[in-house]
Amino acid sequence: MKVDTVITLENDVNCLLLEKAVLENNNYFLSVVLDDYEEPSDEYVILKEILEDGNNYVVKVTDNELLSELLNLFTNSFKENVDNLPNFEGAN
Repeated sequence: MKVDTVITLENDVNCLLLEKAVLENNNYFLSVVLDDYEEPSDEYVILKEILEDGNNYVVKVTDNELLSELLNLFTNSFKENVDNLPNFEGAN
């Protein structure tokens, strides 16, 4: 699985993978749930990627301590990306 792709969950809900983090050799994805028109909704979810028998699966992360740690990783990654943007001072 990779960022900027849409995956369909078992319940036929589509999610756009926004950001990836690796924690303790596990891949996690910050994703946004897409609405019926395939537009981003205001619902976000963190998914854990599971590789089993050559297949990829995801499970929703529900553990509050793990969610907090992952949100910190995603926030730091976002901050680094923003800090590396070119300076747009003076732009209208």
